[in-house]
Amino acid sequence: MSGPAVALESVAPRVALHDETTGSLLIAKDEEHPFAPANFAKLVTAAVVFEALKTGEVTDATLYPISEHAWRTGGAPARVTTMFAAVKSFVPVGDLLRGLVVDYANDAAIALAEGLSGSEAAFTTRMNAYAARIGLRDSRFANPTGYPDPEAKTTLADMLTLAGHVRATYPDRYALYSQPEFLWNKINQTNKTRFVKELPGVDGMVLAFDEAAGFGALLTAGRGDRRVTLAVSGYASLTDRDKDIKALIEGAFSEYGRFEVYPAQAEIGRVKIFGGNASDVVVIASGGAPVTLTLPTGDRSEFRLTVVYDGPVPAPVRRGAPIARLEVRVGDRLYQSVPLEAAADVERGEIRDRAVDGFTEMFAGWWYRTIGSISIEDIVNLGALRGRHQG
Repeated sequence: MSGPAVALESVAPRVALHDETTGSLLIAKDEEHPFAPANFAKLVTAAVVFEALKTGEVTDATLYPISEHAWRTGGAPARVTTMFAAVKSFVPVGDLLRGLVVDYANDAAIALAEGLSGSEAAFTTRMNAYAARIGLRDSRFANPTGYPDPEAKTTLADMLTLAGHVRATYPDRYALYSQPEFLWNKINQTNKTRFVKELPGVDGMVLAFDEAAGFGALLTAGRGDRRVTLAVSGYASLTDRDKDIKALIEGAFSEYGRFEVYPAQAEIGRVKIFGGNASDVVVIASGGAPVTLTLPTGDRSEFRLTVVYDGPVPAPVRRGAPIARLEVRVGDRLYQSVPLEAAADVERGEIRDRAVDGFTEMFAGWWYRTIGSISIEDIVNLGALRGRHQG
């Protein structure tokens, strides 16, 4: 990878490795570059069904028909990944969902779409509305299967958002992604996300391929008290993808650890106040929590921390108000952003104080401000990290 040295490198054209425990983005390269979704679309299809089950719109026992369209387009005649549901049969939603999640079954995806919305087109509208609602900013889906379409697109950043959303919103349904196999129509089909069995800690979600976008994957893995999500795309071969995935996930746990950079209630900086009875205010992490980062256990010389805010901040300011953030960067890349809040109240100042501040701002203006900059190594030297490596 170009740029500053990092603990891990990847041959993928697009990669994002996120530590869910702290929010640190360990590796990122072209994570906002759009590409064809392929099987990633099935994750949104499943999420829409999860929501319908959660709200009671349908149940696991609800029967959906396998239309001729679903059978011909997504079943055995199409020579695609299928659960081999018989044409004109009725299949429970729970079984269709297992076929979709465990086996990547295209007939299941189409049958669920037709059953919930009447047609693939209507369901696709629902998919895109759902995606927008949960914050997939740069994605558009053209069908529930992920079949090629020039208008369809997604990004790795959006896939990280989706993975976190599914795990948090539907934890019971998320367990389907780690189901080792699925028996249907007397055919035993193993989980297509084979890393669930091959790589310790991996418990979902999907592997993907598109002629233009190449080989990709979205995987989540947990070991001990840490969890990471890996999104990759653009590999030229399965060999490259599989080798890289294993190295990245293993390295995320072996080459990185959690470090407490600032203890609870620690002063992280001071923010300039406009028109107040004090010229500035101390900022601390939201809720007074400690600031914990996932950092390389080796070289951290490229990491820098800066307090950033739009200011000066006008008085009055109330204790606990979010007024700044601590940005952690590796070179030019944002590695993590930690919200900061005011540690005390600042009331409006006397008329004379406000007049002086106003006169100053006429010439200085309002601006995007940063407060100093300190390297991780400087914090180490100050003793802030001493004894706080959390594994």
